Amino acid sequence: MHFIREETLKRFVLRRIFDVTAMFFEDIISFQKAVYEQRFEEAENVKADREMVNAYEQGKADFDSFAAVIRKYVGITELTPTIVNEFVKKIIVHAPDKSCGHRRQKIQIIWNFVGELKQDEDKQTIERQRKNRTA
Repeated sequence: MHFIREETLKRFVLRRIFDVTAMFFEDIISFQKAVYEQRFEEAENVKADREMVNAYEQGKADFDSFAAVIRKYVGITELTPTIVNEFVKKIIVHAPDKSCGHRRQKIQIIWNFVGELKQDEDKQTIERQRKNRTA
């Protein structure tokens, strides 16, 4: 039979208690970290969802306002400054460009409720050429 000194046994038990306690705390810390990361991710998702809802509500309000203006001017026969002011927020006329041999001038129209509608410059050129051929 093998006898272990009491002091050695105490150290062994104490070391095992320390190891088990350390493992337990590591598990608790990793669990808390996982919970924190999950809550952070959920909070980010809620924030993104709120931003989407706000954007939707703003877009709906803009559309409703735009629809009201359109209904107001159904069947117009003449374009007046008042009508233009209700539909157009601003018009930006850029300096002319003669670098390609032809005079080109960019014009941006910023619409109320909608913003700027991007149109490809090549499409504008093609449309202009088509109109010149038919004229």
